[in-house]
Amino acid sequence: MYAAYLRKSRADMEFEKASGIDTLKRHRDLIKQNAEYRNILIEEWYEEVVSGENIEARPEVQKLLRKVELGLIEGVFVVDIDRLARGDTADQARIAKAFAYSSTLIITPNKIYDPNNEADEEFFEFGLFMSRREYKIINRRLNRGRVSSVNEGKFVGSTCPYGYTKEKLKGQKGFKLIILEEEAKITKIIFDLASKNIGSSNIANHLNKIGSKPRKADVWVSATIRDIIANPVYYGMIKWNYRKTEKKMINGIVYKSRPKHKEYILIQGLHEPIVTKEQWELANSHSKNNIGKSVKKDLAMQNPLSGLVKCEYCGRTMQRRNYRSGHIDGLICPLPHCKNIGSHLYLVEDAIIKSLKSILNEYKQMIIDFEKEENINNSINNTTIEIIQKEIEKTDSQLNKTYELLEQGVYDNETFIKRSNYLKNKLKDLNGKIDEYNLDNMENNVEKIKNTIPKLKYIINNYSIDLSPKERNELLKDTINKVIYKKTVKGKGHEKEFSLKIDIKI
Repeated sequence: MYAAYLRKSRADMEFEKASGIDTLKRHRDLIKQNAEYRNILIEEWYEEVVSGENIEARPEVQKLLRKVELGLIEGVFVVDIDRLARGDTADQARIAKAFAYSSTLIITPNKIYDPNNEADEEFFEFGLFMSRREYKIINRRLNRGRVSSVNEGKFVGSTCPYGYTKEKLKGQKGFKLIILEEEAKITKIIFDLASKNIGSSNIANHLNKIGSKPRKADVWVSATIRDIIANPVYYGMIKWNYRKTEKKMINGIVYKSRPKHKEYILIQGLHEPIVTKEQWELANSHSKNNIGKSVKKDLAMQNPLSGLVKCEYCGRTMQRRNYRSGHIDGLICPLPHCKNIGSHLYLVEDAIIKSLKSILNEYKQMIIDFEKEENINNSINNTTIEIIQKEIEKTDSQLNKTYELLEQGVYDNETFIKRSNYLKNKLKDLNGKIDEYNLDNMENNVEKIKNTIPKLKYIINNYSIDLSPKERNELLKDTINKVIYKKTVKGKGHEKEFSLKIDIKI
């Protein structure tokens, strides 16, 4: 099977704005002409309309690489090598290895690259390196251009603040914000209420009651209200580099964060303000005072389940609710009007420990069962794998036959694609079954479970109410990825009627 991969770069986007030419269509036509010239049928097309720095940011190239790694693709058509990757050396190495180990060809209008040919391999790797270098140069140029535009009061963001949209400036490059009247009315209500010392939670509740909705959600929440109140764009300013992306590597994994920075650009914008500077300052002074009243001097962690429990309905992290009336601490979903019902915090905590005990017993039994049946399974699995392997060889032969029938004219394109797709899916399922019956994989899973058992024992034996909430939280996070919480019944007598799904780190 042959596939084609197309990616639209930032330079292409700028070219499209200037010329009105659809880049992906132009590249699609080039690839079709190349395929027709080589008498090759392209069965799958992967089109990337986002310009991501690395593989993780580009879903289509991820799908393509998975199939390349499985050996399901004979060749990939691209307009140029640099369309495959502009990521760092790790991304480039993954792509180079995927094509080399699967012997997948890379087909451009000028040349076919065979990754198992030493000369082609070197040229391919050099092409990826030059592509990355070009990406960095373009990125530096774009960043200088953004800062220059911001200093001129232009809007350079991708998403406009609530209450605004953007329009192209006449006779010059760049955009400026323009007011969206319907959203601006709500923005004025927010600032009006905040100026009267009404808190963000009450403002959110008021907007929800009158039927207003934010741009990308179903309900208003206090965090969104606070962000709007704090944004100086509403009194005519442009803010830039307030939340620059920072990267950190922890245990070999790159994590991105966008912390607030003290040093950033704040300059008069070209757009019309929605509120006056005086009203903005008054709303912010009340907002800061309200936050100050609600924050305790003791900032020690109070929730042993902090960051662990997720709402099954909306996916948000459940939060501890401290009731001033003296009621028992609760665990609730922070989304207003979410149908998930909260519970007493201590009940959820107890249920998690009980679940860990059950999981520990299940893991112990799995080890016992595996060791008892290992010899029997080994014999059965080897026989099963032999049968599946023969079926793979038979299906592979049938797949090759479909290509012959296409070339002989027995199959038309539609029949060929339908038949070949069926056989390819069958091959994929058969290969998956081999992995399932492979004793090495089973032993690997059992080994992981064996390593997890001591961690579970340690948590269960050492978890105590005498520990601080932070210490209990660290104990749980050492072995648990997340806990999914769901409760549908409320009222007295139903306190323990909730369900938990625990995702263990194995």
